[in-house]
Amino acid sequence: MKIKKILNNNAFITHTDDHQELIVIGKAVAYGKHVNEEVDESKIYKTFAPVSRGDRKLILDMINDIPIQFFQIAKRIVDKAQADDQIDLTDSVYIALTDHIASAVDRAKEHLFLTNQFIWEIRSFYPKEFSIGLWALQLIEQRCGVPLPEDEAGFIAIHIISGELGNRLDDFQAVVNFIKKLTSIVTYQLAIDIDRESLDYNRFVTHLKFFWQYMMYNNEKQSIGDLSNDMLAIIKGKKVAAYECALKIKTFIHQTYNYDLSNEDLLYMTIHIARITENTGRQHDEV
Repeated sequence: MKIKKILNNNAFITHTDDHQELIVIGKAVAYGKHVNEEVDESKIYKTFAPVSRGDRKLILDMINDIPIQFFQIAKRIVDKAQADDQIDLTDSVYIALTDHIASAVDRAKEHLFLTNQFIWEIRSFYPKEFSIGLWALQLIEQRCGVPLPEDEAGFIAIHIISGELGNRLDDFQAVVNFIKKLTSIVTYQLAIDIDRESLDYNRFVTHLKFFWQYMMYNNEKQSIGDLSNDMLAIIKGKKVAAYECALKIKTFIHQTYNYDLSNEDLLYMTIHIARITENTGRQHDEV
């Protein structure tokens, strides 16, 4: 396999015999190499064949933004799910899982832990996927030295469940309309043009999909701990515009769906909106 463009020491671009572009990842696979040189294929552990410009940009953003160890961890989890439990997962699950694990470890280092609102349902109705999530927590602690709570096992299970069901976790048209409306609120309230292909927007959309599930199919709200209240007070003091935008979303959701966002819901929404706002306009080098 020959290098066509080096992305960093751990990633490069090549082409198949029929001229299809492949993005290749492997620890130190491109280290010390040059364009048109052959690589040691034993170092390769994942290749991507982007099907759209948006997919390509998302993968390249992740390669630039996320350390290589998280790609390795996600690969181990996907491999275990496929080998041990015969679960067939797509590249989209691998990408989402890599991003989630990296974010979870970063949050844990700051002692910021998110509650999984689906944990009871996952543990009860998807025990196989939840057990993979628990196994993944052990792997993450071994590789990163960071222990994560069982809530994160539930989040990992959700990604696996999504892959199994072909992303049919919700009413497609309804959730699309929900995401479009909330995106419009953000763009109008903050007077920004959102990059719909950015990593931050992709994270926002993923959060909204999970939130929709909880809002539509759970009648009882979990109690909110003092930690979430304290964190919300800190975040809204630092991210005033994003918090005010989250309040607009709270009003819309109450009026449209008769659902009241909790402080925890507001916290998550504010964090995601702040990320989009802060990184809007950031330019990425074209590859």
